[in-house]
Amino acid sequence: MKVIILCGGKGTRLGMEANYMPKAMVKVGHHPIIWHVMKRYSLAGYNDFILALGKGGDSIRDYFLKYSLHTNDINLSLKDSRIKELTQHQETDWNVTLVDTGDFAFSGARIDRCKKYINDEDFMVTYSDSIANVDIKKLIEFHKKSKKIATITGVVPQFREFEFSVKKDLSVEIYETKKNTSDSSGRYTNGGFMVFKKEIFSYLSSFNECKLETEVFKHLIEDEQIAISPHSGFWRWLDTDRDYDYLNYLADKNDMPWLQE
Repeated sequence: MKVIILCGGKGTRLGMEANYMPKAMVKVGHHPIIWHVMKRYSLAGYNDFILALGKGGDSIRDYFLKYSLHTNDINLSLKDSRIKELTQHQETDWNVTLVDTGDFAFSGARIDRCKKYINDEDFMVTYSDSIANVDIKKLIEFHKKSKKIATITGVVPQFREFEFSVKKDLSVEIYETKKNTSDSSGRYTNGGFMVFKKEIFSYLSSFNECKLETEVFKHLIEDEQIAISPHSGFWRWLDTDRDYDYLNYLADKNDMPWLQE
C-alpha cells in the first residue's frame, strides 16, 4: 500500500528554522521531520512513498537524490573528488516517488495530482509535519472493517479549527465551539495518518482550491463515508517554535515514541 505525504507546508508560524526551507525539511534531531514521518510507516512495513511537493520542493528532491551522501559516513578524496561510502543507511527498502504538485495547491488538489501513481484499491495519506506512535497496521484494519471511503486518525489536542465530533452511534459531525462549549466529549481533530479508498478521487479535483480538510471532508460526512480512528498515544504537530523545541528536546534525550515499534 502506497503512502502519499503532503509536502506543501511553509511553516509560517515557525521562526528562523523554516525561513529558507519547506517545513518538511526542518530538522528534528539529525533528520528532517519528513524522515521521521516516513520512518513510522517503514517500521510497519510500508516503504512505498509518494511525496507531493510544493513550494521549496527542490530541497526535498535534493535531499533524497543525495540521500546516501546525507546519511552514510563517506570518504572524499580532494585530489580527484572520488567519494567512497563507508557505511550503509537502513532505508534501502524505501521507494520514493517525487511529484511536483504545484506551489499553491491545497491538499485535495495535491492528492488528486498523485492519482496516476496509485494502483491499489486503498492508499494512505499523511502530512509531512505530524509525528505520532500510531499503530499503522491497526489503523488499516480499522479502515477495512469500517468499509468507509475515508478513515482519519483522530487526536484530542487543545481546540483547533475544524474538529470532528463522534457520537455514541459512531456518526460523525463537525465540532463547533459555540454549540458545544459545555460538552467536549467525542472531540477529535485530524491527526493525519489517513487511509482512503480510491473512491476518494470522485470527491477531489486538480483545481488548486480543492482542500481536503474543508469541503471534501464535509461531503464525505454528508455521505456517511468517513470514519474516525481514535488515537490516545503520542502525537505532535510541528506548528510553532514551541513544538520545534519540544520535539528536539525529545530527540536530544533519544526519547522518540514515534520511532518505537
